Amino acid sequence: MVRTMDIKLKIASGILMLGFLFPQLISCSKAKGDPGQNDDNDSSSAGYLTGVVKDQDGRPLKDVRIIVDHTIFFNSNIFTYTNAQGRYSIKLLQGSWYAFASHKVSYNGNVFSFYLHPNDSAGFGSEGGVRNFLWKLTGDMPQPLFGSYGGLVTIDNFPGVYIDETEVDFVFTPVGQLIDGSEGTVIHRRAKDGHEIKDIPIGRYKLTATYKKKPLKFRTWNSDKQFQEIHELQFRPRIVNQCDNCAKVEYYWEP
Repeated sequence: MVRTMDIKLKIASGILMLGFLFPQLISCSKAKGDPGQNDDNDSSSAGYLTGVVKDQDGRPLKDVRIIVDHTIFFNSNIFTYTNAQGRYSIKLLQGSWYAFASHKVSYNGNVFSFYLHPNDSAGFGSEGGVRNFLWKLTGDMPQPLFGSYGGLVTIDNFPGVYIDETEVDFVFTPVGQLIDGSEGTVIHRRAKDGHEIKDIPIGRYKLTATYKKKPLKFRTWNSDKQFQEIHELQFRPRIVNQCDNCAKVEYYWEP
């Protein structure tokens, strides 16, 4: 009986040790020497995740970080980067995985980071598969991500100014090219919850707005700048303790 108990304890200890070592072995490891980086087809290779990454005009994106993240173990992932043709191949370990693509872009003196849109957001196993990614400026992210690909604009009132923000008509007029080099279009929006306007393509804009046919005036949030009817809106990669890929403005209005 004692001998049997000893064997069971050793087996249990071995399983616990394996559970500890497995995520340590794969945590933030970079794939090296993987075949298929220059393949011209999108077919899967056994034991590998492969794919291609492009922008909305079909141009390949280089140096996009491909992250293969374990569905159970926290911070246990392997990663690689796309080549000049936008292609990648990454060797998979045993387990259940999700794939993500992260793209960093310099724009307007800042470096922005974006998740890219997968052709298939479902998980996969060590058998391998194909995940292609597209750089979208707007639209909802699929699970397990959440939110939208576009930028967020938050609206705050100047103290003592109270209006129905859901009735404000906002107009975003692009100034120059958007972050992906494309030409933007004029955007008309309302803040459905009175505080946020979501999914605006990252770019530079002239922001104007009216309430009851009278103009609002804006300034950058948490600043002492003068309020202006035409506000130069610029997104930021991060506003500490507030938001990412966003712009925050404060408004003033008088009847």
